[in-house]
Amino acid sequence: MTKFGKILAVFVATASLAFAGFAIATVFAGPNWLQMTEAGYLDYYKFARGPGPDYLWSATRIADGSQVASSKRLPEVISKVLDDVSQKNQQVLQTLNDREPLLQARVEALEKAKAADEKALQEYVDAQRARLEAVRKQEATLAAEIIAATNKASQLENQTAERRADVLRLKQQIEEVRADQFRLEAILKQQKNLLQQFEGDAAKVKSRKDSLEQQLKSQNAQ
Repeated sequence: MTKFGKILAVFVATASLAFAGFAIATVFAGPNWLQMTEAGYLDYYKFARGPGPDYLWSATRIADGSQVASSKRLPEVISKVLDDVSQKNQQVLQTLNDREPLLQARVEALEKAKAADEKALQEYVDAQRARLEAVRKQEATLAAEIIAATNKASQLENQTAERRADVLRLKQQIEEVRADQFRLEAILKQQKNLLQQFEGDAAKVKSRKDSLEQQLKSQNAQ
């Protein structure tokens, strides 16, 4: 039995118990007709008593205002209303019975669609998990490459700092060499001046020597 069939069975059982309660109250406890008009299964009906001299009881449907029964005796009116309720319930039951195969077919179709959707969803989830795993591996590879690049950059920065220090030292050495070169050029210029002065003095000494030798020869010849 399907879930829908179980619901129908419960509905029929509830209606049967309601009518059974009405019968038991009528036979054993004595009828209380006014109280019966307030029963829950008669909420969709309105009971009213007309003016004299007939004092007719009537029952109308609240939904459309149509009259269901009219009589001087309230039990007859209630009986006709119960017949109307039973007829309505039978119609509803028949409608539900007629709809059950359609609903069952729809449920089966939805179950098949659900199975197909679940399969497609699982395939999609598996694909996304595989993609996520690939992305995670790629992320790990990129992280390793970034760490390696960072280490390489750090090494290059250290080398650059060392090269910068070497350049500064070389510039300082060049300045020192230039200063030494300037001093050497000054000394060399001074030495050249001294050499020229020495050569002039030497020429004068030679000339004096030659003059003295000439005088000495002249004296010896006399």
